[in-house]
Amino acid sequence: MKPTLQPDTLFFQQDTIPQDSIPQDSVKKEKPLFKDIISYNADDSIRISMDQKKVFLYGNAKVKYLKTELNAQFIELDMDKKQAFASGLPDTSGIVMGTPKFKDGGQEFESKELRYNFETRKGFVKDIITQEGEGYVQGKLTKKLSDSVYCVKEGWYTTCDQHDHPHFYIRMNKAKMIKDKKVIAGFSNLVLEDVPLPIALPFAFFPITKKGTSGVIMPTYGEERMRGFNLRNGGYYWAISDYIDLSLTGDIYTNGSWGANILSNYRKRYKFSGNFNFTISRNHTSEKGLPDYNESQDWSLRWSHSQDAKANPYSTFSASVDISSSNNNYYNATNINDIANQRKQSSISWSKKWPEKPFSLTAAFSHNQNSRDSSISVSFPNMNFRMTQIYPLRKKGKSGNLKWYDNIGLSYTAELRNSIQTKEDELFKTPLNQWKNGFKHSIPLSTSINLIKDVSLSPSFNYDGVLFLSSIRKTWETDTSLATKGRIRIDTINGLHYAHNYNASISLGYNPTIYGMYMFKPGCKVYALRHVIRPSISVSYSPNWGVKRGKYRRVYYDSDGREQNYSIFEQALYSIRETPEKSTGSISLSIDNNIEMKVRDDNDTTGKNEFKKIKILESFRISTSYDMFADSLNWSNIRLAARTKVFHDKLNIDVSATIDPYLMTANMVKVNKYAGGLGRLTNVSLTSGFQLSSDNGKKKEEKNDLVGGFYDRYMDFEVPWSLSVDYNLSYSKRYSRNPAPGARKALSEGNLTQMLRLNGDFSLTPKWKFGFSTGYDFSNHEVTATSFNISRDLHCWDMTFSCIPFGTHQSYNFQINVRSSLLKDLKLTKRESWYDTGNFYR
Repeated sequence: MKPTLQPDTLFFQQDTIPQDSIPQDSVKKEKPLFKDIISYNADDSIRISMDQKKVFLYGNAKVKYLKTELNAQFIELDMDKKQAFASGLPDTSGIVMGTPKFKDGGQEFESKELRYNFETRKGFVKDIITQEGEGYVQGKLTKKLSDSVYCVKEGWYTTCDQHDHPHFYIRMNKAKMIKDKKVIAGFSNLVLEDVPLPIALPFAFFPITKKGTSGVIMPTYGEERMRGFNLRNGGYYWAISDYIDLSLTGDIYTNGSWGANILSNYRKRYKFSGNFNFTISRNHTSEKGLPDYNESQDWSLRWSHSQDAKANPYSTFSASVDISSSNNNYYNATNINDIANQRKQSSISWSKKWPEKPFSLTAAFSHNQNSRDSSISVSFPNMNFRMTQIYPLRKKGKSGNLKWYDNIGLSYTAELRNSIQTKEDELFKTPLNQWKNGFKHSIPLSTSINLIKDVSLSPSFNYDGVLFLSSIRKTWETDTSLATKGRIRIDTINGLHYAHNYNASISLGYNPTIYGMYMFKPGCKVYALRHVIRPSISVSYSPNWGVKRGKYRRVYYDSDGREQNYSIFEQALYSIRETPEKSTGSISLSIDNNIEMKVRDDNDTTGKNEFKKIKILESFRISTSYDMFADSLNWSNIRLAARTKVFHDKLNIDVSATIDPYLMTANMVKVNKYAGGLGRLTNVSLTSGFQLSSDNGKKKEEKNDLVGGFYDRYMDFEVPWSLSVDYNLSYSKRYSRNPAPGARKALSEGNLTQMLRLNGDFSLTPKWKFGFSTGYDFSNHEVTATSFNISRDLHCWDMTFSCIPFGTHQSYNFQINVRSSLLKDLKLTKRESWYDTGNFYR
């Protein structure tokens, strides 16, 4: 039963004079006590006192008025004062149960006792516990001033979810809490495991807004041997809107070095997302006047942008930019990976497709950079237009039995490029006429005809055309002051030049599949052995059709009067394929092998005689080719490649090798004589590795989904151990350029390199995790880059220790920090890094 207080039956004072003795209009109606009905119930009992105008609710009592809800073991409603009192009640063992739970709109909290006025909507609360954002606020005495403002006395703030007895909290003498905005406290100090620490603040501020807020970013303090004392990453964070933010931070050092950083993140659901980061710095190392003093002005730009696939299926835009000055990572990087990264590249592209059309258009910017020699190449703009293959002679919608002419396919590609390759400090000084540019298009036409089973004939025709903006002319200039008695002079002739060529080819291919099976005796554990052979033979021929050879070539005469031939487009961005002097043709041969074994499953309890497959050899491929029109050295190198998995697919093995069938002279020149046997081994490589874990990786995919595809970045405390081992071996023969006099063939010297790499981790306990990474270089007889780390899960805290014990980047880092991002600055850090101690060399 759920009684309901009706205003017109209990809490409205009615006049006892009959309605028909006094005119209706002369009766004065009193104002109702409440704006709406108060509904209440209780599991145990309800007692109503008409004299005191009170209602007493016992046992899981509930009261609801407008948006206010109150649950407690005992509730007293005072209708005269329009107040409610709620508390818990002791059970038979004396433990207080059913403490009040109060909800007012979006505000919820728990307490031991509560007094609330329905009219003023104010109240007093003892021992309140309420969650605000990522944290919890608790107070001995709390006064509710309005729907959004609370005053707290003798309270604390914590992000530990064991809020009834947190592992840590910030004790506040007095505080004011504004709902969904902030908590402002007076004198505060940190308490860890109920032990007050000598860390106090005259005031504290905790943002609890659900939206981004702007504010000051406190810097971190440090010291470097090379640049002195410093303040890093201090500045201002600006929450521009729900879609974009901006942070401006800076670094300053006592020796005059400084740095500035602009970072912005943006995201619009179902549209796009990305981030932008620009840094600029001036670095002084050592002191002026000392031999090791150096000054460097550095900068870096990183931009990442991705478009949601749902935004526009026919037009996409993406960007991945990483460009910087050559010394930027050396001075400003904070980890080994950035220090070792000598190569950077960027790509910005926009693409457009036309629905139900074979056309597409792409515009792009690209950049490649090598910080080791400060070389840089930039290509912009890059334009590419493409028509995918169409079948002009095939009727629309035709399928089934196709004629040979139905398979004639036509496609088209066109490309426009403008690029330069230079040094970093010369990039913006290079005049535009020194950039390389051009236009190229290609029209391929091909078809495939199935003659008989496994035999196909594939004729093709291709037209290429290139538009150049300049060409060159070479002449010999005599200069007796030079050792060469002169130099080659190259003149650039500006103007449009169009070059083209065409060629045709035909190929015949035979690609059968051969199966072999060997069955073992009944009762044998091995049921069958299967061998699959896939030979491939193809013959190709290309006649010397095309533009007359020499049309785009010129000659000059050197100091000895000898004629030197050159192409007028040899320094251009594009090259035009020249027609060969004679027809070309080759025979390509390859054979691929696969061996599997089918064995009886010992774990089969169904009696159905189940089997399982075991791979003995996934692939073993041998390939070579023969040039039918070459005067000598007709055979190409023989290439071998094999791969397999053993020990229940735990161990991967990949082997590749190259064999040269011809001899090499003492002057390192191949001669048309067979080396004998299988040939001359030039190189071989072996790659092997395995990964083991206590759960054999069975839950990795499931856990990867839980963390959004970033499982490898998280410490998995549920896996007691994991180990990965990688081994690489490479052997090649180097041939001496200065063999002993009279030697008939080049002297060879084997070059063997071996590298072993180990990575692993294991859990000492469910809360402790140890990880390591190391390796050994067998060629140089030294241990490679080694590091180890220890992590401790402290529930609401994290403890990490990482160390590089030896080498150029010897360092360590120890940190204890609050796990919540809200209190990320509440941490203890002790570190010694290579850039802080000067243990790094150029």
